Amino acid sequence: MPTTPARDPVPTRTRLLAEALRLFGERGYAATTIAAIEEAAGLSPGSGALYKHFRSKADILAEGITQLIGEGAPLRALLGGTAGTPEAAALDRLPLTDRLAFVAVAGLRRLEQERDFNRILLRDLKDCPELLDRAGNDEIRDNHRGLTRWLAAQAEAAGGDLDRDWEALAAVTMNATAHYWLLRDVFGGEHPTGVSEERYVRALADLVAALVAPNTPAGEGSDAPGQDPEGRDRAPGPAQNPPRQGQLP
Repeated sequence: MPTTPARDPVPTRTRLLAEALRLFGERGYAATTIAAIEEAAGLSPGSGALYKHFRSKADILAEGITQLIGEGAPLRALLGGTAGTPEAAALDRLPLTDRLAFVAVAGLRRLEQERDFNRILLRDLKDCPELLDRAGNDEIRDNHRGLTRWLAAQAEAAGGDLDRDWEALAAVTMNATAHYWLLRDVFGGEHPTGVSEERYVRALADLVAALVAPNTPAGEGSDAPGQDPEGRDRAPGPAQNPPRQGQLP
């Protein structure tokens, strides 16, 4: 009887990196010991096996930050996509508020993807100025520049006010998205206001759309936000079934 080939195990280095980042995010960098990382990765705690793969705990943190920043490429590609790509063409066919909602949901998914990174950034990177600078330049500023250009392009396509301060609007949009995610993370997965992600994303999309294209009615191309006749939260378009990052509905 033929046997099924065994799946390749996750490399030890990969396990160590993943578990270290998880522990850094949950406990903090300073409170996480080498022995704890080894144990979480399935190695004998205190054996020093980690040093066969990394020079130090700081080396793990630096490589982890590099990896997490690299995983943000799909969002940066979405914001900087060219008209020739199928993803960009599909996004361009959506009504403006749905486009904005889709990008906001992609941002929330990215924040969740980099949950450990965000926790480390808030708690620990102040003591690691070089890594903090990398996070600021390669993650936050890159995303801000991409969103700035993307918002200006939406305004140009809609015949909006091209002289608006797109850098400031991009910063406001990013901060609103990040703050919602942060409070939801702090409070165990539910925003303390009780406002669902769907309602929040739709409200944010309508507010930004009013500045990007003032002559476009809020919610154009979709049902009005709010609640259905039975009182359930309703948010149409991409916010109703949040997409995976970089994937169009």
